[in-house]
Amino acid sequence: MAKVTVKLFGVLRVDTGLATSEVSANKLGDIFKFVNEEITEIYEERHRDDPELERPDAISFSDAIVYINGKRCPRKGRKLSDGDEIWLMSPASGG
Repeated sequence: MAKVTVKLFGVLRVDTGLATSEVSANKLGDIFKFVNEEITEIYEERHRDDPELERPDAISFSDAIVYINGKRCPRKGRKLSDGDEIWLMSPASGG
């Protein structure tokens, strides 16, 4: 398994409360399981202090624009290497 750094940006960061995480995974698609586990832990910690806090939805590959080491990565099955930095960005929207 590769040890990688995952960084969340935009609405993904705001909604989940997670900015950065160290994850061990073989391929890009695997990181979402670990990231969602951390999001659940963050929610449970905050929920003790705020019972009205809404649980964030789990995020998936289709919810994010993904970059690995500064380059866009459209493939969920991409193999990871030790030291990779993965950015998960919320899709742009506006109006």
